[in-house]
Amino acid sequence: MEYKFWVNDFDRVKNHKSKFPQAGKIFNYPVSFWFGVRKGKKKFQNLENRVRRLLNRAAPATPVLVMYNLPDRDLGHHSKGGAVNELRYLDFITQFADAIGDQSPIVIFEPDALPHSTLMNDADAQSRFTLMRAGLDILTSRSNSIVYVDIGHSNWLDPETAGMLINKISNKRVRGFSVNVSNYRTTKESMKWALEVGEHTENKFFVIDTSRNGNGPYGNDWCNPPGRALGTPATTETDHELCDAYLWIKIPGESDGTCNGGPPAGKFWVSYARDLVKNTPWI
Repeated sequence: MEYKFWVNDFDRVKNHKSKFPQAGKIFNYPVSFWFGVRKGKKKFQNLENRVRRLLNRAAPATPVLVMYNLPDRDLGHHSKGGAVNELRYLDFITQFADAIGDQSPIVIFEPDALPHSTLMNDADAQSRFTLMRAGLDILTSRSNSIVYVDIGHSNWLDPETAGMLINKISNKRVRGFSVNVSNYRTTKESMKWALEVGEHTENKFFVIDTSRNGNGPYGNDWCNPPGRALGTPATTETDHELCDAYLWIKIPGESDGTCNGGPPAGKFWVSYARDLVKNTPWI
């Protein structure tokens, strides 16, 4: 695949480029846009208009959109939120897909949702699979999105289990899967694991989140670990035919949650962003 990635032409975080020039360097590179209902909110406001406006602004380049709105997402942890029920979720996806229409952004589908199913009882897990499968059918039939289903990272699931989970919800219109979203595993480790996952699913193509893996992981600490660095910016030059791209899916500088001194999940944390830049020799 050949993607012309889009570097957005506006401040993602108000005045940060001018007030915090070191942290602001992050936004000189392509980063993704996340769509989902925050904790305590019942709906995502002006969804169709916001998606269409973003796509029109990015054209003819390819933006990366992240759908993160499954009911009970993150199982009530740091990034809790999502649609209040299944009907609201399917309505969200329908609006999202219709707004995309015949355009072709990359869409990362529901980070962590499949791996988290392994922590649920059988009935709840099956309900999640059914809903995700229905959502994917809507997204891939009503839009021309290039869809990657998220399957976690190399320190979470064994490859066979990961492939089995993808097969439970995927369809032939899905391009592949995403790995390492919001995590810190190295690109080399992620590549090896993703290729092994691909041995257990027909959706063999994948993308790797390299946003913050420049120094690799900090043990098993996934929540605002210290001393991390930016990874390879978005590119299709991955040296492997099954790896479509390296992407900055998690926005560098946004907190993983209220841990290690961080603000709530998704909030831009200037000091952490500065450290990511400072620890990155090539930027």
